[in-house]
Amino acid sequence: MYTIVTEPENLARHAREYQLLLAWFTRRQHELGLDHLSGGDPMDPHHPYNQAFDALCKEAEQYWRQERNYWPSPLQLSHAFFQMEDPIRPDNLMA
Repeated sequence: MYTIVTEPENLARHAREYQLLLAWFTRRQHELGLDHLSGGDPMDPHHPYNQAFDALCKEAEQYWRQERNYWPSPLQLSHAFFQMEDPIRPDNLMA
């Protein structure tokens, strides 16, 4: 099984999997009607969007492990759920 831990140098694979995770979360949130929710306190643990976080992350992790032979990290899952930048990308720091 591929993970960021077992193959940290395979950045292209991790980037591809992350893009697929983003698309998967977008589709699932749309199917559940979560993409149309607005208002409310984003820190409210009872808000439907926040309630869906754990369940959708578990669903995504299970799917990726079984169907894609890839184990997404918790950081990849949370960033994809909230549609954030890929957390596992090379740093292009210049001194």
